[in-house]
Amino acid sequence: MKNEIFKEIGIGTRCRRIFEMLSIEMDKIYKEEGADIRMREFPILYCLHQKGPLLIADMQKLTGLSHSAVSQTVKKLSSKNYLLLRTAEDARSKIVVFSDRGEKLISKLIPIWEVAERAMSDILKNCNHNILDALDDYESELKNKSFTQRYNDFKNKKPDQKIETVPYDIKYKDAWRHINQQWIEKLFVMEEEDIINLSDPEKYVLDKGGEIYFTLLNGKPVGAIALKKHSPIRFELSKMGVLPDAQGLGIGNILVEKVLERFKARGGKTLFLDTNSSLKPAITLYKKYGFKRLSPKDESPYSRSDYYMELNL
Repeated sequence: MKNEIFKEIGIGTRCRRIFEMLSIEMDKIYKEEGADIRMREFPILYCLHQKGPLLIADMQKLTGLSHSAVSQTVKKLSSKNYLLLRTAEDARSKIVVFSDRGEKLISKLIPIWEVAERAMSDILKNCNHNILDALDDYESELKNKSFTQRYNDFKNKKPDQKIETVPYDIKYKDAWRHINQQWIEKLFVMEEEDIINLSDPEKYVLDKGGEIYFTLLNGKPVGAIALKKHSPIRFELSKMGVLPDAQGLGIGNILVEKVLERFKARGGKTLFLDTNSSLKPAITLYKKYGFKRLSPKDESPYSRSDYYMELNL
């Protein structure tokens, strides 16, 4: 169907929609052919026609319908005198059989079903996919593990996330500012040095020999970091930020590891950073990768910086 809105979540709705389409047409055909049945009664009549006398429990297994649905349909067909109920050998169960009137009904239905089968085969022949095979697979999966079980599994599990690290691209320029500005303004205030570096990363980072990387979560930039060059052997880890919605996924680790990889590849000897003593998680992360707190060699351009760290190779 064009512009389908349901997709995976509405498979049941789509099956119901197809059933209703076919039911309306088949009910009309039965009426025009003089057969006093409805589409919903077809499964019971067809099972008895194919298998002979059956217990209600057997019909339930063959049709996949609920016990209640089978019993109600049998009761309705019995009220029309198409079916009879006979006592089974255990005296507690009932066997369903055709009455003489039911046998006459079946003789009228057989040619209708034969034509309907050819018409349905024509539909399937013109489809790109075999819906019968697909339904077999789908039902088999539901039997292996119910939808409720799967729902509960995914309810308690975060969806799979595609995380990748990419270098700076002009299309990420706004993300570079947003990712960093959101954490700076939440904890501190934007300073002149922040505004300069975040407004023009090409001029103040890349053109000076630095590098910028982003972590993408399902294609969306959620983390950023810079490796700023101060000399051929001295570099700075700068402007690392992760959006709140992406925290807890190890993105900070990914960003630091990327900067360390590039720092070593470029022959760096000293990698330093300025941070704030209140940022305990960040400091713990830096210590994990070998950074040590030292006395700063130069005054930081940021008033909030009171914690200087270095990694020396």
